[in-house]
Amino acid sequence: MSKIKKRITVRFFSIDAEVSFITDFVAVCQANQINGKPVRVFSVREKKHLVKIHDELEHRGHKAFFLSVVRERNTWQARALADGTISAIPLNQGILGDPYYFMLVPESKIILGFTTGPNASLRSVANTVMQQFRKDRTSRVSLEPISNEREHSRIKELVKYTEVRLSVNPAALSQAEDDLPDIFKGLKASPFLANSSKLELTVSDFGEGRFTQDDLFDVIDYLSDNECCTTLIVKGIDCDGVSQQINLNKTYLNYSTILELRGQFVDEKRAIGIVLDALASKDRL
Repeated sequence: MSKIKKRITVRFFSIDAEVSFITDFVAVCQANQINGKPVRVFSVREKKHLVKIHDELEHRGHKAFFLSVVRERNTWQARALADGTISAIPLNQGILGDPYYFMLVPESKIILGFTTGPNASLRSVANTVMQQFRKDRTSRVSLEPISNEREHSRIKELVKYTEVRLSVNPAALSQAEDDLPDIFKGLKASPFLANSSKLELTVSDFGEGRFTQDDLFDVIDYLSDNECCTTLIVKGIDCDGVSQQINLNKTYLNYSTILELRGQFVDEKRAIGIVLDALASKDRL
């Protein structure tokens, strides 16, 4: 089998949580390694997740923890063999799904990672996994993309929005699930998406009962940190009455590399090397 080239994009998120969460996370990881139980399986919305905690690593003198995650994909329906046999997929032979790889650096309160599955689900899966390490179930844990430029903050300086222009990959929308913004949910099932290589939208109808500021932030938050979006431009007016155009395509930190693979799967050893290279490439982290 010949090798194929595949782009891998590692994304960076800051962890917004109580100090106790970071302490609990480290304690759980260390305890699981000592007890020889580095794997846990849980279900969220009827999807199984497997989390594997690897041995503690070090980054610039600080602890770092690498996690392998497989999230079940329940769209598999049948298995076909070369002899023409078609049957259901056995469900007692592990989890069939997409791999996700994460590294958490407690000292910096950041988590970074990548997936060879739907890129749009990376943040959602990372957040789901982090919830499993909370000892205090009333505490809040959230992840935010780490900004590379100030464009994201400029959005909040606008007093009026006049236009949002975006281009997305329809295939990525069709694979997205729980975290898909409302504006795309109605489009997801549209038959014309299946035959389109690009979906371009321009929104200029803002206001109560139409496209609101919250809707805008949901779209920006979702699109500006994953590969399904090729254009994301917001136009508006600032407090001085000056028209502004903000390009949000390069707002967040990421690290990209090209791999040569036989198939789509990236093994854990190679994944650890990728996230360590990504972490080393960002001097300020």
